[in-house]
Amino acid sequence: MENGDSGIVCFGTIPSIKARCERPRALTSNFAVTLESCDKFRSKEGTQLCGVILPQYGQMIQGLLDDSTLLLYSSCSVDDDGPVRSNAKSYSQSTCTLEITVYGPTDLFDEIGEWFQEYNIYLQDPRSCDMDVKYWNPQRLSSIDFKLCPYVSQVVLLGSSPAKFQEIDEEPDLLDIISGQDDLEEAEPPALIRATLHKHQKQALTFMLLREKGWALESKGADIWEAFDSSHERLHFNRVTDIHQVEAPPQFYGGIIADPMGLGKTLTMIALIAADLEPGRTMITENDLWDDPENPKPSVSATLVIVPQQLMSPWEEQVQEHVEQGSIKFRRHHGKDKLNDIGDLDGITIVFTTYQTIAADWIKWKASKSHVMFSVRWKRIILDEAHVIRNMKTRMARAICQLESNSRWAVTGTPIQNHLSDLTALLKFIRAYPYDDPKRFDTDISRLWKSGEDEQAVKRLKRLARCLILRRAKKTIDLPSRRDVRCPVEFNKAERILYDNIRQQTITRIDDALFQDTGLSKPGAYVNFLQQIESMRLICNLGLHYKTRHEKVPTQDIKDWAAMAQEAFNIKREMEPIICSQCSSTLEFTETSVDDTLQQDSPQFSRCLKYACAECSSRLRVHEQKMVCGHTPACPIAPVSVSNSSFEEVFGEVSKLPQLNPQEMPSKIEVLISDLKGLPGDVKSIVFSTWRLTLDIIETGLKQAGIRCVRYDGKTPQAQRQPVLNEFKTDPSVRVILLTIQCGAVGLTLTEASRAYLMEPHWNPTIEEQALARIHRIGQTREVTTVRFYIRESFEERVMETQEFKKNLASVLFSGLDGGQADNSLGALQRLRSLL
Repeated sequence: MENGDSGIVCFGTIPSIKARCERPRALTSNFAVTLESCDKFRSKEGTQLCGVILPQYGQMIQGLLDDSTLLLYSSCSVDDDGPVRSNAKSYSQSTCTLEITVYGPTDLFDEIGEWFQEYNIYLQDPRSCDMDVKYWNPQRLSSIDFKLCPYVSQVVLLGSSPAKFQEIDEEPDLLDIISGQDDLEEAEPPALIRATLHKHQKQALTFMLLREKGWALESKGADIWEAFDSSHERLHFNRVTDIHQVEAPPQFYGGIIADPMGLGKTLTMIALIAADLEPGRTMITENDLWDDPENPKPSVSATLVIVPQQLMSPWEEQVQEHVEQGSIKFRRHHGKDKLNDIGDLDGITIVFTTYQTIAADWIKWKASKSHVMFSVRWKRIILDEAHVIRNMKTRMARAICQLESNSRWAVTGTPIQNHLSDLTALLKFIRAYPYDDPKRFDTDISRLWKSGEDEQAVKRLKRLARCLILRRAKKTIDLPSRRDVRCPVEFNKAERILYDNIRQQTITRIDDALFQDTGLSKPGAYVNFLQQIESMRLICNLGLHYKTRHEKVPTQDIKDWAAMAQEAFNIKREMEPIICSQCSSTLEFTETSVDDTLQQDSPQFSRCLKYACAECSSRLRVHEQKMVCGHTPACPIAPVSVSNSSFEEVFGEVSKLPQLNPQEMPSKIEVLISDLKGLPGDVKSIVFSTWRLTLDIIETGLKQAGIRCVRYDGKTPQAQRQPVLNEFKTDPSVRVILLTIQCGAVGLTLTEASRAYLMEPHWNPTIEEQALARIHRIGQTREVTTVRFYIRESFEERVMETQEFKKNLASVLFSGLDGGQADNSLGALQRLRSLL
């Protein structure tokens, strides 16, 4: 789209100009063209293809071409009646229809109206936005008052899109209760930082530099602990509870950075690390920490940054982009590029590693008491996406807490996801006495809530948070506004019949299991019901292109289970974090492995939904043991993959998609493409879906509509991922990027887009918000719109209700299947039946 001149308006669109065109069969059925004369046109992009306009329009078109003050934007739509003739070059000549949208100076308003009237042509509303100027149609009574005329983009959105948006009211953020610290001074950014820090980032740097000085015992009311000198002794008051003790609290350095997603926390942490290299910067309290006789580990000057695997590259890129070249040396401890001894840390400022790597290293360290990661005292440890360790029983969380450092920072936009107890894991990691003990946090704060003393509990939590946690509400940061909407879509008749058939089959089978004791109530049958629900969700996206195959009830046959284990694993993984039955480690939804192949020691998954991680599977194999599920006979077990490409797979039968007619598009995708067609040409958009197949059909539809797009999913090779992102960001003709939510929910910054679509509701609303935050973050200059699609009167509405009331649908669906209690699956089936 071109920038509008205030003296230029859109007069309207000339519809239905009959023509013929010669084109390859592979070309899209709708494409932009240039008028070369009154009877010839040529395609604008790609292969230069010619067309001929029928003679009856020649005089009218010549008149338009002769006026140099008019701007003409033309498009060609190929008719559906097939080619007129074809030849060996794979070219076909087809009948087609042109539309010409006319732009020009306002002083031609009356003349244009009269001129078209002579040709009995009535200008229509524009269907695409080539210039976002006022729409002033001289043949419309509504155009009498120029001031009231809409812009072209508004007309296109209202007229061409069947999308009916429902505004999503902004709900109060439960984490606003711990927001604060808006009055901090702004620290001077380190000289090594090339980027310009925002006000809130400089305030965060102030907060962190102060926290790395330890407890402010002498500053009245400024910290959790305050010293008071009486006539005969010094007392130390806990200002959360106002209880005092004689002993000085153990020193503490660090805290929790909990700003919402998109506010530049990574750059802020890099600035803190760069501050270590400022002249005159002193190391932290050597006497308190480094000479501890009980902990004589050698100190290193490197900061250890622990991240989910997919965030390693974005961290490295930000260091390279924002720090003076060569001033900070970093390396990885991951995969084949691992540290061997302390000498590998010479001259290193930052070491990047992953949570899984540290968990594996911890096992080795426990066995040998010799591992470089656990044998040194790090200058600083930073946990990015720190909510990963919220379950303190997991091996990963226990391993992280065993690392030694001078200061410790937990960075997460969601410090509290499901329960207030999520916060206790972070407090334990940062070692903020006395709340590094979860029992003490429960005594001083959580129990007050449980006993109804809400006001006192909130007061204490706010006091604790103000001292240890930095979180600013997103609205306090100067970002463009964000509009969130839902878009309900109706099935067409055939889709509704297919969906209702699957729904009724599922209800009937559950009723059989509940009332006839047909054997379907066993855990394996429960997997089949979950698959049926997944089929209903897929029909919402794919319409008639998805054919369910879930007719067969799983048996004890290991081959049957091997064929469906991956699908069942994917369903459960999307619903909730999966816990290893052997070591209690957590597999988060956004965690992935690069390797897509099933190895000898791939994770294992049983028919009763028990899971063993890859490491535990390896240990079981070495000791010639099998995962125990608790059922008799034992349920079959099969290997599964945690790769993105495996998760994004659809396991039903799908009709092939070489060429889809617009009439064959699933209803939801038809609405999406129509909405995208109505946007101004300079608006870039992101489309998220759980499944690659959904993106396949969308990609086909976009090509037919003449909208250029790129793809980024689990099948995209690593070497091509950054080029794909660069093309989307820098090529003005690429308007859409198609992303699987597994690949795009974390780690990407895509502020070049100002519109994002979620093709289906996700079980976990936090994942949705992470995905949408890719565009509403620092660097965004436009107003942002997010669109969430759903099908009316479908299971998708149940998922949304679960989100709305903040219930955990996964716990409802899976309750009764844990702990090997096979008989309890009947209770789960009853709850599942109520959702249908």
